[in-house]
Amino acid sequence: MLRTGEFELKSFIDTPSLILDIDIFKANVRELLSICNEHGVSLQPHAKTHRTPELGLLQQELGCDGLCVAKVGEAEGFAKAGIKKITVAYPIVGSNKVERARTLAVSIDLTLAVDSLFGAESIGQVFHQHSQECPVLLIIDSGLGRDGVRPEDAPTLAKAIDVIRGVRVVGIMTHEGVVYGAPNKETMIASAKQTSEMMVSVAQAIKKAGVDISRVSMGASASARVAPTVQGVNQVRPGIFAFNDLGQIALGNATYETCAVRVLSTVVSLPTPDTAVIDAGSKSLSADLLPAKEHRGQYPGHGLIVGKLGWVVERLSEEHGMLKWMGEGSPKDLNIGEQIQIIPNHVCTVFSSLNESVVITKGEVVDRWRTFAPGASR
Repeated sequence: MLRTGEFELKSFIDTPSLILDIDIFKANVRELLSICNEHGVSLQPHAKTHRTPELGLLQQELGCDGLCVAKVGEAEGFAKAGIKKITVAYPIVGSNKVERARTLAVSIDLTLAVDSLFGAESIGQVFHQHSQECPVLLIIDSGLGRDGVRPEDAPTLAKAIDVIRGVRVVGIMTHEGVVYGAPNKETMIASAKQTSEMMVSVAQAIKKAGVDISRVSMGASASARVAPTVQGVNQVRPGIFAFNDLGQIALGNATYETCAVRVLSTVVSLPTPDTAVIDAGSKSLSADLLPAKEHRGQYPGHGLIVGKLGWVVERLSEEHGMLKWMGEGSPKDLNIGEQIQIIPNHVCTVFSSLNESVVITKGEVVDRWRTFAPGASR
């Protein structure tokens, strides 16, 4: 008998495994494509989430405008699979990486990202030597404090980069990761709008400085339904949205029914009446907690065990998940050998760690898709 939120599985699957309902995945992609099309915005999914050739090709087939990736190795892998348009949304530094990107740009529509004069000059030098010109996006720090330039510094840097031979500034991009820290959906929506409007203002300032850019690109699943509604934004690059995870559920962007993934695990030990051990540890679930501390009160631990409310994945080691009963009354039944389904906090790291998705439709296993080899991280 299925418990609330569980996938129906009509055949035995060994554990730990990442289960992917491909029908939910397709529905999620189509839903966001509809929003983007309504507002004339390009959807270029961030494929570092899954790093799976079959999924990238399916996103392209469904109508997405190419893919976004984090590393040159990922771009090479997806290009080999047949993806024709790719943005590497990460500062590329080093002549070896730039040369690989230049070679790739001969056969596909490739855009790189920069946030420094040094990075832009290194790209320009390699591309210009081969009589090529590389379109680049200037990365803007929208508050996450990771890479990117401050908004107020963007016009000056964009102007300096645009005169470098071998590169052409075509737009700006950001990862508005700050929206994940919102305590509730209303605050998240307000933060997403504010960040998107800031990016449009930066683009206007760059144009006023004399650099003719055309792309304003946002990049977070948390804000992916909000950013397209802001006039002036014309591209979004979310990754998680196609699968969803507990982080998206906590933000109000997803439900059990729209979460396309579960980590399947087996109970292997019951040390005490109120504790249990499963065979999915940090290598299967990741050690990430939910970003907003307000959400951790409602969704504590390292994922949500569907249909077993009260049991929490309290701690992780590499191969062990330690469960603790935190519900009311006595612990509900949990048996050694029982398989449980977990919605992960952060789906990207689960794909990266387990390296394979077991693809199901209507409960039947229809395929198993592997991610790229570790070398794609370079």
